[in-house]
Amino acid sequence: MLSENAKKTIDALPKDELVQETNKKNRSRFQGDSYAYLQTRLSAIEQQDQQAIRQEDVTHKNEELSLAREANQLSQKANKFSKIAIAVSIIAVLIALGEMIVDVWSNGTSAP
Repeated sequence: MLSENAKKTIDALPKDELVQETNKKNRSRFQGDSYAYLQTRLSAIEQQDQQAIRQEDVTHKNEELSLAREANQLSQKANKFSKIAIAVSIIAVLIALGEMIVDVWSNGTSAP
């Protein structure tokens, strides 16, 4: 059975020291149940680290998705504006063509 003092001592160790003690195996200052608890503690910390990394990845993926949605919305707006610009250009061409026809017709009917 592991004492509370031994647990507190192991719990207070930084991760790098836990790794060092675990790598020492038989030479570790922790032996028996203490060494088993040391390994369990290191495993728990590594799992927490992996969970934090996964959570960070999820956060980044959500940010990427949000940016992709925003880019999609902007491209849809740009597409609408380009359609409007095309329509305005067509109208301008038609007006210019109409003016040319009127001008040619006016000049043609007033010629002697």
